[in-house]
Amino acid sequence: MVYIILVVVLLLVVVIAALAYKMSSFISGLPILNYHKIGSGNKGDFLTVTTSQLKQHFEYLNKNGYTTIFLSELLDYVEQKKALPAKPVMITLDDGYRDNFTNLYPLLKEYNIKANIFLVAGFIESPDNKHVADNPMGEFMHRDEALTMSKDMVQYGLHTYHHHSYSKLSLTEIAEDLNRTKARLQQLGIPIQPCHAYTFGAYNQKDETKRLAMFDILKQNDIRLAFRVSNWVDKLPVKNKFFISRIHVSGLFPLWKFKLALWGYIKVLNRFEKFF
Repeated sequence: MVYIILVVVLLLVVVIAALAYKMSSFISGLPILNYHKIGSGNKGDFLTVTTSQLKQHFEYLNKNGYTTIFLSELLDYVEQKKALPAKPVMITLDDGYRDNFTNLYPLLKEYNIKANIFLVAGFIESPDNKHVADNPMGEFMHRDEALTMSKDMVQYGLHTYHHHSYSKLSLTEIAEDLNRTKARLQQLGIPIQPCHAYTFGAYNQKDETKRLAMFDILKQNDIRLAFRVSNWVDKLPVKNKFFISRIHVSGLFPLWKFKLALWGYIKVLNRFEKFF
């Protein structure tokens, strides 16, 4: 009985979300999708979306009239009021795993999709194939691979030096990390946009004073956009350029859940699922 109720509730959420999406299409919003690893296997996990899943996502975006944008295009919209496409969507990836080059990059070219990768600077492999920070997170892309992608389909932003959470660092440590991250990527010759993504989606949720002070530090270090993970779609125009929402895309999502995420309703579904 509980299972039947759960199925009915899920179906209602999907139907209501689809109707709401159609009815609110005149309201402009910017879905920003957040990926991490792109796997070549048959099964995804919380952080790993498979290439077959990603093909479905890209096919859906292209068939339904979405246009992917770069960080630089969002910056031009926020700062210079340059128009965005009619149905903009931003593809972002965090950390800089090597599979972003081996598995993602070919699909970006095949589907003509733009992507934006926020790099953990200390984990990127240098020309001598050595990273400069201890890395417990897996294999990361090489400098030359990052440069290759930057020529056409990918732009880069900052994602700290070795994946520390800014919610746990002091303001002085945050400033030092920003400087160190920028210096390392400049040393490697990797072109970056003045944009930052908070690791773990964390942004000092409970301490407003520290959060505002952190925003000031971002400004002082010429960071002009910053991104969190909230699983909502922000409406345009952007209200707070250091507090821009992204939606986590899990490899555990079937395609219908990806659509809910794209439309900005995955958080509603997640809340329903907690009751069952």
